[in-house]
Amino acid sequence: MVDGERRCDFEFREMTGELELMLHSKPNTPATPVSSPVERVTQVLSHALGHVGGQQATLEMVNALSVGDRQFLMRHLAAHVDDEPVWLTATCHHCSEKFDVSFLYTELPVKPAGEGYPSREVDTSLGKVTVSAPTGNDQLALVGITDDQQALLQLVERLVTVQGRKKPLRVERLTVEDLEAIESTAEDLSPEIATQLLANCPNCDAQNRLNITPYSCFERSVEPLFSEVHTLAMYYHWSEQAILDLPRVRRQRYLHLIDRSRGITDRPHSLFEEGHG
Repeated sequence: MVDGERRCDFEFREMTGELELMLHSKPNTPATPVSSPVERVTQVLSHALGHVGGQQATLEMVNALSVGDRQFLMRHLAAHVDDEPVWLTATCHHCSEKFDVSFLYTELPVKPAGEGYPSREVDTSLGKVTVSAPTGNDQLALVGITDDQQALLQLVERLVTVQGRKKPLRVERLTVEDLEAIESTAEDLSPEIATQLLANCPNCDAQNRLNITPYSCFERSVEPLFSEVHTLAMYYHWSEQAILDLPRVRRQRYLHLIDRSRGITDRPHSLFEEGHG
């Protein structure tokens, strides 16, 4: 939501080695000084996004996005990093044979936000309350809470407001039915992305449900980037930071020129032919 209006437009900045390094660096390192996966997502999106809904992507704005929107953007960031088909190796639950399946992140289904987003009124045993869709800020508030029931109650306390009541809602007085209604409403309000993929086993045709993560760009190996930095530093004598600051398309262009000067032509370079990049 931007100024009360639903917006679906966003744009990523040009991919650089610095951003790629941030994606691959583990939390609590100099490159990524964060203490939780939630903060890591916020940091990466705030650096990778040029704008969301016409607004600059600051840490505060990214934290205020709904959980579903944050996952949606992370999935599109994975495609921004590499828009090639993703391959998974699965073991059939029926015949135990392994098989491969591919998909594109940009083609996976999305459930849009529900009616009334970002909030909706719900009747409870304590009266009418307003339930909001959970955001990154709500996730941050739960970091470090290991007790599921305590986490649920704190989340409900954050998502539920009561108009006209001076004292805050005492969530411990909510019934099981109240909590179920609040949880159901929050889920219905929230935009969601597909986190599972249905695939038939080519051996026995049994349908398998495969888990897919919206955070796959965190799982890519950083070694190819280090190799590219090494090659460019060796040939051009540039500093590591200067190389990491290059847009990826230009970095790949220089690598292609190095390969060509060495008589190597097997490096994939469809992006780097004359007239591109």
